[in-house]
Amino acid sequence: MTTNTKKKKSAREKRVIVASLIVAAVMIGGSTFAWFTSKDEVTNRLSANAKYDVSIAEDFQPPEDWVPGQTINKDVSAVNTGNVDAFVRMWLEGEMNLIKKASDTDSTAIPADADITAGLGYTAVDPGDDLFALGFKYQKDGNYYKILSTDKIKNPDDKDDAQTVDANNQPAIFSEVQSVQAGGYLVAAPTGAKWHYTLEQETQIKTSDNKTASYAVGTVVGTTGATGVEAVVAEGSQNIDSDSFTPETPGLYIFRRNIDISSTANTADDYEYSGYLFDGTNYWALRNDATNNRSEYVLPDGAVTVATNTEPEKEPLTYTVDRDKIKLYTAKETVVENSGLTWTYNATYGADDTATPPIAGAPAYIATYGTGDETLKIVVNLANIGADSEQWTELGATNKATFYYNNDVEAGDTTTKLVESVVLDKDTKKEAFIAFDFDLNVFLESIQVTKSEAGVEGYDSVSAWTFADRTGATGSDNGPRANTQEIEKIKWS
Repeated sequence: MTTNTKKKKSAREKRVIVASLIVAAVMIGGSTFAWFTSKDEVTNRLSANAKYDVSIAEDFQPPEDWVPGQTINKDVSAVNTGNVDAFVRMWLEGEMNLIKKASDTDSTAIPADADITAGLGYTAVDPGDDLFALGFKYQKDGNYYKILSTDKIKNPDDKDDAQTVDANNQPAIFSEVQSVQAGGYLVAAPTGAKWHYTLEQETQIKTSDNKTASYAVGTVVGTTGATGVEAVVAEGSQNIDSDSFTPETPGLYIFRRNIDISSTANTADDYEYSGYLFDGTNYWALRNDATNNRSEYVLPDGAVTVATNTEPEKEPLTYTVDRDKIKLYTAKETVVENSGLTWTYNATYGADDTATPPIAGAPAYIATYGTGDETLKIVVNLANIGADSEQWTELGATNKATFYYNNDVEAGDTTTKLVESVVLDKDTKKEAFIAFDFDLNVFLESIQVTKSEAGVEGYDSVSAWTFADRTGATGSDNGPRANTQEIEKIKWS
């Protein structure tokens, strides 16, 4: 009985299970499961108060008149006025506004005397132009023409209180016109020219009738027909007083000075010649000879020829003037951009005794423009170049040197200086320029110091300076040149 009871119960349970499954199937068909879920949120505030400010620090006082060999102090470094440490690098560029004498082909040949009286027809330069202050008061077709100054400048070496100033002893004064006339002999003048000068000492001069006469100090003498003057001989080489000589007739005037007073031979080497073109008001400067260390305003060889059959001790010299070799003095203004300069880095420049004197043993970065006697060279003396942590490492020396500071610049710190001074090379010759303005441009680039999770500083950020597209020795792009291999040479501290 017992056994039967258990069997019946088991059958009942089976029926219950089956029924439950049917109910469950119905429920699944008409609804969805609801899972247990939960959400959470954590806010981690990361505060940043970064003041990133790295700039150039400079101490520089430009000169009014820069002369070859003159050293100008220019201290250049980088300063971090922010609160974020940084790595820095610098590079130098320059540009120049250059005024120099134009080539012979740009000079204007001297017109015939008859054309002078009608005027030369050139445009006046604005008095506010820098060229005007240099005497270039007319222009035409891009050429500037120099007018000699008649302003007399006192010789700064004369001491009025150390000498007796009277009619026979005056402080030395001179003008550009007088410098051209220096020497005391008038060689050539326009046909029928009138001119005069004032005697500063008692002088014996041949009169117009070829007789010798003595004239007192202060007597105004000149050519026959000159206004209000005592007439003297107008032909041949005239011994004149160059301090007071004044032309009255427009045209070309040429003067002679002796350069070999020990010789009595009448040779071309005994004399130099200078002159100007007088238009009735202005004295137009003539192209001078830039060779053989000639004096200022000297005409080219062959412009004036002395007849070999004349004897200077017995009679006036006879001259032939080649007008094709006598031209007006012209100048051009040129803007030289950085791409027109050749930059070279010299690590041992200071050790070269023949170089422009820099700091002993210091390297230099040198900008050069022009060739031969027309070479213009600007020397930038550098400091603190080396591998130590407070020095600068130079990379890319060929025309695009870049200087990397070997240590990070911490907030509030200043690097050691990179630039020490600037020098116009002592061997610069007068042919290189009439005047120029040179702008030395200093560029600074900085990048923040990185920090690890543990707060350890690193220099991973400098990888941004690996400009692979700026490698190589030449190119017109601006900025530094560096690649991955070069960057790894820096001993970052």
